Amino acid sequence: MGLHDRTNTALQSLRHPGSQLHQRGVSLATVMDFGGRHFKSNVGPKDHAALSFPTDKYDIFVSHSWRTSRRAKYAALLYHTSLFPAVCAGLAAGILAFALQVQGILPPFGIVKAPPPLESLPGSMWCQLMGGCTFFAILVMWTRLAELAKSTRGTKVSCFLDCLCINQSDAELKQVGIDSIGAYLRNSDSMLVLWGPEYFTRLWCCFELAVFMEKSTNVEFKSLLQNSLAEMRPTSVGAARDLQRNTSPSEMNNEETAPARIAAVATAAQGTRNETHDRKLIIIPVQMGVFCIYCLLFGYVSSVVAQAMSFLDSKLSDLFWALSMFGGCVAICRNCRRYSHDRLELSNQIAQFTVCRAECFSPLDHEFIEAMITCLYSETLDEVEGIASFEYVVRSRVQQNVDKILGSRMHVPWRLSIAGSFLVALRELDAVAQTLMVSSHLAGSEVLADRTAKQAARAFSHVSIVYAFLYCAIATGCLLPNRKSKLAEFASNAMFILVTSCFLCFCAVFVSGQFEKMPALESIPLYLIFGLLLLSGPACCNYVSCRFSLRKNQEEASSSNQEAGQEGDQEPGEQESREETHWEQGDCEQVLEPSELQEERV
Repeated sequence: MGLHDRTNTALQSLRHPGSQLHQRGVSLATVMDFGGRHFKSNVGPKDHAALSFPTDKYDIFVSHSWRTSRRAKYAALLYHTSLFPAVCAGLAAGILAFALQVQGILPPFGIVKAPPPLESLPGSMWCQLMGGCTFFAILVMWTRLAELAKSTRGTKVSCFLDCLCINQSDAELKQVGIDSIGAYLRNSDSMLVLWGPEYFTRLWCCFELAVFMEKSTNVEFKSLLQNSLAEMRPTSVGAARDLQRNTSPSEMNNEETAPARIAAVATAAQGTRNETHDRKLIIIPVQMGVFCIYCLLFGYVSSVVAQAMSFLDSKLSDLFWALSMFGGCVAICRNCRRYSHDRLELSNQIAQFTVCRAECFSPLDHEFIEAMITCLYSETLDEVEGIASFEYVVRSRVQQNVDKILGSRMHVPWRLSIAGSFLVALRELDAVAQTLMVSSHLAGSEVLADRTAKQAARAFSHVSIVYAFLYCAIATGCLLPNRKSKLAEFASNAMFILVTSCFLCFCAVFVSGQFEKMPALESIPLYLIFGLLLLSGPACCNYVSCRFSLRKNQEEASSSNQEAGQEGDQEPGEQESREETHWEQGDCEQVLEPSELQEERV
């Protein structure tokens, strides 16, 4: 099928979306089956009819790059869909175990041996065992349980995943399905982007984003694109400045293309000025999912092993805790630093996004996608105008979504913080249960009440440490850049481990240890104040950093506007002599190496 026929077919499907002839969906549980095995490109042929079902619309359109790891995408889906329900279920199971222990229904595990100054207490691990097992079971099975619950009510969530919803065995139906991706996006209520560093380098991913953003753009934006250059106000000099950086010299000297690009970008700036966060576009860095799941597994195993060792010898347990804390800092170092740099890379990719730099295996697909973007974003069907409009929409509206969902680089995602706090909460529930299981003849009621209140206040401060520690780790990872040499990189990692280890030792050992020696009437208020400081401190720092970065961006934008206004009065020759352009005709050509493995979008 030629380019003209493919474009006509795709446009026809966009005008009449919703045809059930080829539109099929899958459940979210199917997408996440067996550790996300369908995200693996060489998994083999799939039973299209058995896995998918006809649907009128899609609730979620899953957009991803095949170059991103299958396990990373599966971890990101767990992080987004199942983490919060799993935490709630695990915490409920932990509280139930706590109540059963206090009532004496569940027996103690033994006696926690302590040094001579301290008293030995009945051992407790039920909260960690029951809460942890419930958490991981719900984490893996939540999508399947939610699907069963909705099927009983006669409802079903329909998702689009290219390899499952497009027929892979019939070549003709496969091509029709590929060309109808735009129509599938028109019928999608939301778009879930599993972002990896490779996402914005793939042209098919950019095309999916183009169709979805065009669908959610208001009608005002389209009408403004029809205005001429004479109707544009000089308030968009910043957009003109951005245009000059992303336009080749030959296009800037062309009297036909340059005004069209300037008009498109200027009107796009007006059309998107009042745009707010689009809740239907969700962008998740896959590295955040990997980071969260890895921390949960490592933290839970360390906590259970340390608690089991305390039944043998408390000194051995303390040594293991020290080693696990150090090992945790080492393990977190790589994931935390990688997330901070991936977050910066995401903003850089959006700010520098251009269609001509995106890669595509087939040159015919490249021409097809550019033609479709032109039809979607240009009323006059001008290719330069349409692509420039789409690029500006990505740089403005997609960046708004990223900033709203992910926050700044030093922002601690709430899912990550509740996951870490959940593990500490289970351990502290067991610690409080140990004090309540002490027999009344071994200690007076007053002593038990003071000990229980002190242990509860201490548990609150320990849970609060998690949020402050995560902020410290992410902020340290942002402030330590990637180094080129191995020695410099080793020094950066060592600095990261030193900072995070010192923070943990200061909070958990020095401060908490000093409070423990004080009477209950003094230590309880200090524990509570310390916990509140740990919770409020990172939040205030994050707010200040966001305000500072926002003000800095506004100053840079105003300075660029002034520079663009001064340079706009100069002759084209003078401007070219003062500023070097990074865009040449050769940069926009796609070079396909013979050894490159064949990769299709589906």
